[in-house]
Amino acid sequence: MGSLRNNLRVISQMDWKKKLNLLSCIASDLDAIHSQGLIHRDLHSGNILQDTLHSAYVADLGLLVSNIEQKKVGVFGILPYIAPEILNGNSYNTTSDIYSFGIIMWEILYGTTVTYYSDNKLSMMDLQLQICYNDLRPPIHKEAPQCYTNLMKECWDKNSEKRPSAGKLYKIFVEWQNNEIILDLNESKTLSENIENSYASIFIRSNFNPYSNTLGLDSNIINLSI
Repeated sequence: MGSLRNNLRVISQMDWKKKLNLLSCIASDLDAIHSQGLIHRDLHSGNILQDTLHSAYVADLGLLVSNIEQKKVGVFGILPYIAPEILNGNSYNTTSDIYSFGIIMWEILYGTTVTYYSDNKLSMMDLQLQICYNDLRPPIHKEAPQCYTNLMKECWDKNSEKRPSAGKLYKIFVEWQNNEIILDLNESKTLSENIENSYASIFIRSNFNPYSNTLGLDSNIINLSI
């Protein structure tokens, strides 16, 4: 089946019970990593592998590090999965992985990776500043299920202490599969057809440009997928 990233479009069309089972698999693996006192540090949809569309496991543990031994040794991973506190120079911890999980939740909802657009040349440094100080996050369509988007926002909260643990996420997804929440989710409209409208919200009209040429890019489109 390949990676979650390769299957996003099909996954976005699955029924919610299967999506929740998929999310619970990812959360369970992440909880197992964190329970061993470890941090993944490079969690994204390309590092999640699948045997079936409704299950998955976390892979590519090359940047795995002990939470105790973790030191400020640089920024790992790829935007937009990197938490703002890491971009600000703080050390990785388990909540940094949860931020990445929140971005993955968005990808599963919309069936695509996150792409940021700009009407001017936007350097990578500018983008980092937008994420850290202007709270730039992927757009959420108004028809998205509220319970899901609320949890997603908790995962990418600027305050890392407000993010849920992987264990809590696992319990929530299991509970949602077996109570009335699943009915609310199933009643929500398919969102993939609205993705182009959603991208209008991710178009950055930036006058927030204090370090414009630090990491200049040739194109005015920054595609954060890999």
